[in-house]
Amino acid sequence: MQNFLESILNQCLDILESNSGSILLLDKNNRDIVVRVARGEKSASILGERVKLGQGISGMVAQNKQAMLVEDVRTNTVVKELCRTKNYRTHSFLSVPLMYDGCLLGVLNVTEKASGQPFSLKELSYVSAIACCAAGTIDRIVFSEHLEKQLDCFKNSTAVTNFASAVSHELNNPLDGAIRYNKLALMHSQDNEIIHEYLMETRSGLKRMESIIRSLMQLSFAGNRNKNTINRVQVDVNQVIIQALDFYKHELAYRQIEINTDFAQELPKIKDCGLQQIFLNCIKNSIDSLKRKGQITIKSDYSNNLIKIDFIDNGKGIPENIKQRLFEPFFSTKTKGQGLGLAIIKEIVDCYKGKVEVENMAQGGVKFSFSIPIGDIS
Repeated sequence: MQNFLESILNQCLDILESNSGSILLLDKNNRDIVVRVARGEKSASILGERVKLGQGISGMVAQNKQAMLVEDVRTNTVVKELCRTKNYRTHSFLSVPLMYDGCLLGVLNVTEKASGQPFSLKELSYVSAIACCAAGTIDRIVFSEHLEKQLDCFKNSTAVTNFASAVSHELNNPLDGAIRYNKLALMHSQDNEIIHEYLMETRSGLKRMESIIRSLMQLSFAGNRNKNTINRVQVDVNQVIIQALDFYKHELAYRQIEINTDFAQELPKIKDCGLQQIFLNCIKNSIDSLKRKGQITIKSDYSNNLIKIDFIDNGKGIPENIKQRLFEPFFSTKTKGQGLGLAIIKEIVDCYKGKVEVENMAQGGVKFSFSIPIGDIS
């Protein structure tokens, strides 16, 4: 937005050969207009200045939604009392409302013509035309910025987990029926290779949908753990890690991936908010990164009232330009990924009021570090 406003203001000032001007936009409460960009000797001092509708020249133009040309403020009795004449080197100015679809967006001001001559009606028409064209773009930018803020709120709140829960439950039953009927159809399609092939392709798609819905349900459950009042079991973190490794033991052996562990002894037990889900996702991500052979190192430690767990692999690492997006729901770099595994991890860690950090290792690979404070989970 800022760059666009500066471009519009500069275009007006350069063509009208003026030295000063400003653009004010209506704020979200629709009561004030705020100086967003300005050019001139006092531009720095007026940036961010708020003007109430009806106050001063800009406020009056905004309130009336009508352009104003003042040839000489000293002789114009209508605006003389409203205008701070000491702020101008010359005494003529243009003030044009920024309107889109009948709604006020702001005000565009142009002052201090280099020649010292008053502005003309032709110049007022020119600025009005620019303001009319610019208003449409400003409206779209404002809407886009609002949408981005709403999306950020959606990504970082329980709204996403509620959405995931609703969608997964609505789809789960009809999908289950579709899979069962697909299975029955496959049993009767052995004599027709083409139909059998089509049904197998359909089954593959249904299974992928089933996987996505399962992940959505896990995300929903993870996001609502902190609302669950059921007394949780106290667990040994090291033991949960061992159980997660055991789950993948056959795949680890098949891919010839070496596992190294360095566990702190006598870690304090903590309530289980889904630790195994965290560890399973971390191990799976490392396996996918390594493909075949390689090493995964898992460490646990306890200090300063924090349990710390590190998952380190010597795979391909994570591009720096996407690290900030890793924990966004539905963001994935995998062609077959749903982009929910790391979002689930983040939800569970948040339940513990803990922290998760991702770091690319100098020698290659990536490290996921978890810090979980000891204490009751509310």
